[in-house]
Amino acid sequence: MNSNISTFKSKAIRLTLLSFFISILIFVFKLTAFFITKSVAIYSDAMESIINIISAFIAFLGSKIALKPPDEKYPYGYTKLEYFISIIEAFFILFASISILWKVYQQILNPRPFINLNIGVFLILITIVLNSFLSYYIHRQGKIENSPILISHASHLFTDVLTTAGVIIGVYIAHFSKLLVLDSIIGLIIGINILYLGYRIIKNSITALLDISLPKEKIDSIQRIIENTIKNSSYGTYIIHDIHDFKTRRAGRKGFVEFHLTVSGDMPVREAHNLCDELEKKIIEKFPELSVTIHIEPEEEKKK
Repeated sequence: MNSNISTFKSKAIRLTLLSFFISILIFVFKLTAFFITKSVAIYSDAMESIINIISAFIAFLGSKIALKPPDEKYPYGYTKLEYFISIIEAFFILFASISILWKVYQQILNPRPFINLNIGVFLILITIVLNSFLSYYIHRQGKIENSPILISHASHLFTDVLTTAGVIIGVYIAHFSKLLVLDSIIGLIIGINILYLGYRIIKNSITALLDISLPKEKIDSIQRIIENTIKNSSYGTYIIHDIHDFKTRRAGRKGFVEFHLTVSGDMPVREAHNLCDELEKKIIEKFPELSVTIHIEPEEEKKK
């Protein structure tokens, strides 16, 4: 039996659109800071903001499409599209990392001292505040909606916050110690970190496309719900406490659960149906993003 997934009002589209415009503003601040200070580390941080702009735009489009309801052609919905969108985002991240590493190479060959450092850092601090609030709200909503696009985007924004804070500390150390090579080292670390981020997003998205199961803690919780529902049900001697062929999978912000339930051979169809409805209701009350399929088997069938 299939249950309709409980729908909720998604804030994904509005949040990703807001992120897109804020990311543009942050990029302008950081690029201005680079031209003011001539720091390659700040340039690297500005390039990561370009990724944020692309990421926000792709997340906006991906969320808009992924939230389309299932139809005749795609009865399971469009949620897996979120993984393809995440892979596209990762390739942009890889491109940005190459650009940063090239800039680091140029700075090593021709090191330049910083100028107007305090003004540039002030602009960078503004971007930290903006990105911190943005990443927090997007990540919280991503958890609520079980959306890989929102969670991936929020994680990237928070990485940007940490990176920017490290850039400020490193640039000041390089400035006061007169070791300009530290500026290049910081840029190199950022470039490698972004390269790894792109790899991780691609790996996680491909794994999810292979229908990876739900997290273990969620599976354990679902199984407890099933066991408690059967134990406390009022179907008397009809019920056989046997569940087998239990399977789960993830598809974007949705999840799917299916299992076989063995009942007494003389259990009326209506009561078996009511039992399945009760099980589905209890599971979906706890996890509204899930779709549940239950296959009823008579006890005699299982003995064969």
